Amino acid sequence: MCGLSSAGPAVFPTQTGTCWAMGDPHFRTFDGYYYNFMGNCTYTITKNCQIDYHHPPFQVDVTNKVLPNSHLTAVSEVTINIYGMKIQMIRSEFGTVKINDQAWILPVSFTNNLGTVKLMQSGLSAVLWVDFGMTVQYDWQEYVAVTMPSGFMGHVCGLCGNFNGNKDDDLATPNGTVVKSVTEMGRSWRVPMRGLEDEDFCKDECTGECAECSFGKRLAADMFCGMLTPILDIQFRDCHALIDPSIFFDMCKFDHCRGGGLKDYLCRILQVYTDACQRAGIKVHDWRHLARCAEPACPSHSHFEQCGNACPPTCLGNTTCDTPCVQACVCDEGYIRSGNKCVSKTKLCLDNTIVE
Repeated sequence: MCGLSSAGPAVFPTQTGTCWAMGDPHFRTFDGYYYNFMGNCTYTITKNCQIDYHHPPFQVDVTNKVLPNSHLTAVSEVTINIYGMKIQMIRSEFGTVKINDQAWILPVSFTNNLGTVKLMQSGLSAVLWVDFGMTVQYDWQEYVAVTMPSGFMGHVCGLCGNFNGNKDDDLATPNGTVVKSVTEMGRSWRVPMRGLEDEDFCKDECTGECAECSFGKRLAADMFCGMLTPILDIQFRDCHALIDPSIFFDMCKFDHCRGGGLKDYLCRILQVYTDACQRAGIKVHDWRHLARCAEPACPSHSHFEQCGNACPPTCLGNTTCDTPCVQACVCDEGYIRSGNKCVSKTKLCLDNTIVE
């Protein structure tokens, strides 16, 4: 139901906490609380609410927009304010980010007297890394994930919760009041917009089919999303202990009821589930043929790999990371990544600083 929430299944404890949002959007907080919030405004998903010498200020905002010809909303922009910089990841602007309103192609890094920030393309996503250990990932479509080091437990606030190990107090407003209404909590984290027209268009409440599904729609959702079951049971079997597949099944039914069947919806859900599992070091068996999902479109002189290099070499040199293999567009033999393209190794690499 729109505006209601439930505590999801627990995950194995780690040295970091991960919050993510995907779909219409569905949220998982750092402490493992799951809820649905369909506001189509800009919201703070996490920020440092207890700034001190060892915990510098930062803020991560998401802008949700209604998808074309649908009541569904999705994350269309991620904005990170850190070390005096404003960094934006924008839907469909693949391979690029905006830094202080200038477009840059990846990878790129900055160091000033406050700290160091690095950005790169890893698989099908942009990934930002900050020197104190926070990462922000966005797939240029709808999925955003923020990973926070344990040193920030109890220091953060926003739609992602306070990361204190207790998921029962994650629906908190900026003044720390715990509320029962997801809409009330979400509204409290809205970021003021610049134009009055934007404010008039912006709504925190759910629009469209927000109550329980009718019997007919519920039956259709069960049939549509039931196609996930054999794929999740078999191809993702090694990942069940980390991420309960029922979460994705429930998200599918919720979105189907709200917006009807979307041709590539199941493929997007499986692609996000694959990414989460692979980045946790868990093997995912090939599912695209079974699900009849096309491979993602890749740039010229590259091809898709289910288990590709998460940190491929670029014209700027080789990069290393601890991330296991991920879904990726891999440059063909004799070519190397330069920004959002694959170019011949025998030619000069493109300048990656500013996109013309």
